[in-house]
Amino acid sequence: MMRQKNTVFNAIDTTYEHPLGERVKLLLKLETIFFQAVDHKLARDQYETRMCLDALFALLNVTNRYELRLVMLKELQRISSMLLQFQRAEDVNSGKVDATLKELERCKAILHGLDSKHIDRLRNIEFLNTIKLRNIHETGSFLFEIPEFKHWLLQSMEERSRQIQMWIDDFIPFKETTDFLLKFIRESSEPEQVVAKNGIYIKTVDDRHNTQQLLSIYVDEQYNTYPSISGDGYRFVVRFMEQKQFDINPNQIKKDVPFCLTVCGF
Repeated sequence: MMRQKNTVFNAIDTTYEHPLGERVKLLLKLETIFFQAVDHKLARDQYETRMCLDALFALLNVTNRYELRLVMLKELQRISSMLLQFQRAEDVNSGKVDATLKELERCKAILHGLDSKHIDRLRNIEFLNTIKLRNIHETGSFLFEIPEFKHWLLQSMEERSRQIQMWIDDFIPFKETTDFLLKFIRESSEPEQVVAKNGIYIKTVDDRHNTQQLLSIYVDEQYNTYPSISGDGYRFVVRFMEQKQFDINPNQIKKDVPFCLTVCGF
């Protein structure tokens, strides 16, 4: 009952993830935004163009709300310090640690080399601000309200794609660092087979030296259930819910549910 790999690009993963802290929650949000940006970067039609612009606006909002470079550099430094301590242990795979430290230093370098003025420049482009302003309304944006947007959509696919890629490129250091951090976190622990008795599973983490950052749960489709998770890095509760009809409220399952649990963190 191990995690199943998707063979269809952009299919919904069968593994449920739950962040145990604000930093990992931010990384998961960034990962989703970058997926959307990359998936639609060709801007082949109006839909793809809008989806890519929405991702761009989300990136502008996140980088405006958080000191994103500082947050990422702090997390990279924390991991680096812990890896250097582990490196001295006898039973550690030194080759793997060295490779991770090398990639970590590369992420530091591209973040330090990031020119934030380019991103600030995007915030001052009137064309983007006009579309963004319309998008925040509940009704969204309509072409009859933004003739300059319609004019841009009438340009060739190659021209739109080139322009979008140029705007997105400013955020690539954040994408590469996000990918590295989430890969590192997800691979930091091994999965274990456990059972939710009467549909509920409670775990207290005794190790206070490591930070538990992410829960990963896989449950076989035959049980027709999904996990509802609450808690933090030291104690969490998983309740398995069933929803026989999606127009009524779900209920907690009252039977045992075996599942695969990975408590990720470093």
